[in-house]
Amino acid sequence: MARSGRLLVGLGFSAAAAAWLVVTTDIGAVIQRVQQAQLAWLLVALPVLAAQAWIRAARWAALVSASTGRPVPPSRTLDPMLLGYFVNAVAPGRLGEVARTLVVSRRESFALSAVAASVIVERAIDVLALAGLASIALAFSGSDWSLPFAALALGIAVVVLLGGRATVLGRFIPGRLPTRLADGLRGFLRSVAAIGARVSARAAALSAVAWLGDAMLVLIVARALDLDIAPAAAVAIGLGGSLGTALPAAPGYLATYELGAVTVAGFAGVPREIVLPVAILTHLVGVLVLATAGAVSLGRVSGFLRLDALFRGDRLDIAAGEH
Repeated sequence: MARSGRLLVGLGFSAAAAAWLVVTTDIGAVIQRVQQAQLAWLLVALPVLAAQAWIRAARWAALVSASTGRPVPPSRTLDPMLLGYFVNAVAPGRLGEVARTLVVSRRESFALSAVAASVIVERAIDVLALAGLASIALAFSGSDWSLPFAALALGIAVVVLLGGRATVLGRFIPGRLPTRLADGLRGFLRSVAAIGARVSARAAALSAVAWLGDAMLVLIVARALDLDIAPAAAVAIGLGGSLGTALPAAPGYLATYELGAVTVAGFAGVPREIVLPVAILTHLVGVLVLATAGAVSLGRVSGFLRLDALFRGDRLDIAAGEH
């Protein structure tokens, strides 16, 4: 029932986002622009997506290495990460984060809580870098919205730095919790604290590079659509779309990606009739390429994860894999 509820909420958000975009945009002009795309230009996006995937795999590998205390090369995190993209494309509720956590935990014999800590810190750092870059892009566009994004980035940075003292929270774990669950929570807090400021700063730098890759994708798609977009506007579109994926949505972040792109680019003064076709095509290319790569990766890691059990929401024990 919980899975069904989340699916319905996601479908509702996607439907509302799509309806709002249709009502507030000249959809006929958008469709015509997309139909005129020079598809050959989209091939240029492939090496950019590949580079982004490797950068994000290297970032996650550094965080997993710190949270578990054992070195992990990017080659060991790439397939699970791509699998996560595939699951997020076909299922609601960001189950891809759960899938990749389970695969790395089981394949590398790591505590589930330690790998989960790396994923949560990674998500926080990703939003930190995204908000920081969005603030800079909006500042170059002369938008007053740069300050709220800068404040968001600063707030997340403070939280990430305080993660080094996460073990202090262990004293607030209720004594009535089952021993295994309490131990798993304490292990999670120790793993968060083990990541440290230096590793977090390096991960934030890699996140920034990866997010700038999104802006490059937007510029490539804009060229395919014969549109002239300033670099700052490209950053706003790419990062806005990524912010939109944080909203509940149907599988593949249907319409919420486009909603985020139109909203943030609107702060930069870019007309939505220009933003929407770029966002649609950028979203489509990214989802199709990464989901296809994730489906291939599924074949390589299928022995460590049953997707049917994941989609059913079978109980996951936070202490699984603790040694």
